[in-house]
Amino acid sequence: MRNAAASAVTDRAVALPNLDTIIRGLLYVYIFSLPFKQLLFIERNGFLILLALLVLWCAANRRFFFTRTPLDVPLVAFVIWVGITVPFATFPAYSFKEFGKLLQQGLIFYVVLFFFRDGLCRNRLLWALVGALFIVSAYGVEQFLEMLTGLRGLDQSGNPYLLESVMPGEVWLTTYLVLLAPLSLSLAVFEQRRRLRAFYVITGCLALICLLGTFSRAGLLALVCEIWAMAWLLSRRTALRIAAGFSLLVVVAAGTLSYYDVRTIPGTSIHLRVGEGTFVHRLDIWKFSVTKLAAHPFVGIGYGKDNFKLVYGGLPEEVKPGRTSVYKVGTHNTFLDIALGTGIPGLVLFVWLLKRLLSTVLSGFHGTEDQAEKAIYLGVGVGVIGLVVRLLFDHMLIGTLALQFWVLVALAMVVYTDRPVMEKAADAA
Repeated sequence: MRNAAASAVTDRAVALPNLDTIIRGLLYVYIFSLPFKQLLFIERNGFLILLALLVLWCAANRRFFFTRTPLDVPLVAFVIWVGITVPFATFPAYSFKEFGKLLQQGLIFYVVLFFFRDGLCRNRLLWALVGALFIVSAYGVEQFLEMLTGLRGLDQSGNPYLLESVMPGEVWLTTYLVLLAPLSLSLAVFEQRRRLRAFYVITGCLALICLLGTFSRAGLLALVCEIWAMAWLLSRRTALRIAAGFSLLVVVAAGTLSYYDVRTIPGTSIHLRVGEGTFVHRLDIWKFSVTKLAAHPFVGIGYGKDNFKLVYGGLPEEVKPGRTSVYKVGTHNTFLDIALGTGIPGLVLFVWLLKRLLSTVLSGFHGTEDQAEKAIYLGVGVGVIGLVVRLLFDHMLIGTLALQFWVLVALAMVVYTDRPVMEKAADAA
């Protein structure tokens, strides 16, 4: 009996490292595929395979893959509150489906946190993220050059072509670049190996060019905030000068385009989104959403981006001349969408979660001398700051972008949880 038990333990010990490797291998492929709309089947089917492997891992280890982080309390509180609001939703079936996606995001966070504690595995995951960013940005720059040369003009509907790269739409691309570009640039700042540093610099520059090529005003505002945040954290004169120079250039360019009422780039069909039309439309949406929030302040109308259109899209609407329909679109603001969907308590918990995340990452950045750790803290922290700005104008913390967000957060928390002294200090603060 003893020999049989010892044999079973030995077999399990031999099999588990292979199982860990399989799970990490699947995660590499899964995370790398997230930005590509053509590879969406990997995200869907890969997650099901991952679930099966995780169940097998838990059974073999007789424990769960859980690692404590400073985010646990606000994250769990937010998830529980969203679950509580689902039965009160106007469309419970849809909100339940969206709640399932939120659980998926939380699961991915803790899985990445647990299985990438090893430094080499963590570096490989960084290379996968930056590699995907390189492909997305390079293809986006190629599309932008085709637009400049007239090879891409109007789309099939006769509308001006918008830069999308490999993603489902322009807003997806800008949000992705705002979130990931700082990581590549921060790695370039602290990387000592020349070839890797050159790769990070090239990738970061391509991402910035691609982001500017979208002509997204929200994306540009987020980029300006990110440049200033990075300059402030690095506290280097060169970085501050770059931030000031870029900001001045943006102000001068915006003022010139507005003064001369430039609508397209001369010699091309590239449409510039200038004027107050879209911003006025957003103001109309936000005013309407606030009035509805006052009517549903506690549990909201239901969690999920499409609930706005499902609840109000079919109502009769009087559209004023020169304005656009409000009822048939979303809130165009993540914070307002969460408040309207899950009530004011849901918004408070979500803001608490973001605040805890940023305070943890920033304290980690200032509390370590390790260059690799600083790069991750800086990239994730600045990316989250830019994302918050971007989310003020569109609700894009959804789908694969939300998964990408939680992968980055997990990377930062992996580094942080390896430094228990700092964690205790942050909790005390």
